[in-house]
Amino acid sequence: MQTLRLEVQRLPVFLSALRDEGDLFAPVERLAPKDGRSGVYSLERIFDVAQAHPEALRTILPFKKLLLPPRTVLTRARDGAWEDGDELPIRPMIFYGAHACDVHSLKILDLLFLSDFADPYYQRRREQLTVIGYGCIPDDKCFCQSLGTANVDDGFDLFFTPLEGRFMVTVASARGDDLVRRYPVGFEPSTRDDTREYLDRLKRRTEAFTLALDAHDLPYVLELKKDDPVWEELGRKCLCCGSCSMVCPTCTCFNMWDEMPEENCSERLRCWDACLYRDYALVAGGHNFRARRADRVRNRYYHKQEAFVREFGMPSCVGCGRCIENCPTGIHVVEVFQHVRGDA
Repeated sequence: MQTLRLEVQRLPVFLSALRDEGDLFAPVERLAPKDGRSGVYSLERIFDVAQAHPEALRTILPFKKLLLPPRTVLTRARDGAWEDGDELPIRPMIFYGAHACDVHSLKILDLLFLSDFADPYYQRRREQLTVIGYGCIPDDKCFCQSLGTANVDDGFDLFFTPLEGRFMVTVASARGDDLVRRYPVGFEPSTRDDTREYLDRLKRRTEAFTLALDAHDLPYVLELKKDDPVWEELGRKCLCCGSCSMVCPTCTCFNMWDEMPEENCSERLRCWDACLYRDYALVAGGHNFRARRADRVRNRYYHKQEAFVREFGMPSCVGCGRCIENCPTGIHVVEVFQHVRGDA
């Protein structure tokens, strides 16, 4: 790992050059901030680097959509000839604007899809992805600091931390090193002043967190509270619309079905699904393992903070706050766990 510096005015030149490497994706503003509310941003391919808003804390959908598209063609049969989805062409992708919690979510996805038996569809996209991080400042929905995901030192290729008139650039991979060498648009070794200002910024960023979750013994507490009345209360409040699952950067539930998009052509698809949906746990014979809404709500929370911890030694929640921002009934994940713990 090495640290460099880059003047602010040179960054657009570098980003423009990166478009020769593949499709450049970044947060794009769709609705400007208004009345104290944060803006609305979507993750899109950009052709003008001025569209990029890497400071945006949350896009409508997280960047898992680049690696796990909402609809993935696994197999296609056209005029009697089979075409495996693993052979379909995939262009290189550069994601600019990954925050620390995003990089941690990428590590979780890698753990799920590249460990033991690698998923070939995910693997091909992952190999084509370049991750360029960007230092953020939290808002009142961020609780990544409580989950140890507020900072990151690997899992990305380059990371830009804004300072006064310049960036501290962290190079964390051979691919990132190749990029700064291939496009020498003004990268220089960082100085002591850069390091001093960087550490001051980290201190201010830490002090900016206002939302916290005590998660140190949460799996054990959840094991004891399986029958807590809070789950019935949430079952009455939750619509089971699946919004929290769709915007979550680590939710990976999927379903598979066949379609005929045109004559003499059929496709087998893998599509996003959610364990909150009533039919998700429906099996042959009409039996449903989680027919009750309260059971489905509890299952999602337990998967994030209890079952995943037991299996992998860490929660599958990164504290990004997307579920808080997008729940139509105002369910607040931190308040739920505080209630379960007895703190609320």
